[in-house]
Amino acid sequence: MTSITPSSDSPVPSQVPDTLSPQYLQAMQMVAKMKESADKHGVGFVGGFVSPDGKKFMMTNMSQEDTQFLLPDDLK
Repeated sequence: MTSITPSSDSPVPSQVPDTLSPQYLQAMQMVAKMKESADKHGVGFVGGFVSPDGKKFMMTNMSQEDTQFLLPDDLK
C-alpha cells in the first residue's frame, strides 16, 4: 500500500471537520467565485462569512498586512 505524506511546503489544515452543511459549502463556493473574479480583474479582495455556529471563513488575494488592516477587530 502506498501512503501519501504532505510535502513540507503544502499547507495542512489543523482541523478538518467531519461534515460541512450544504449551506456552508455553498457559501464557501460563493466566496471562492468572488475571489476568482477579483483575481481575473486584477483587484484586491478580502471576503468571507461567519456561520451561525461562529466558524469564520475568509479568502483573500492580498498580503497578510493589508488584510489585517482592512478587517474589523471582531474578525481578526
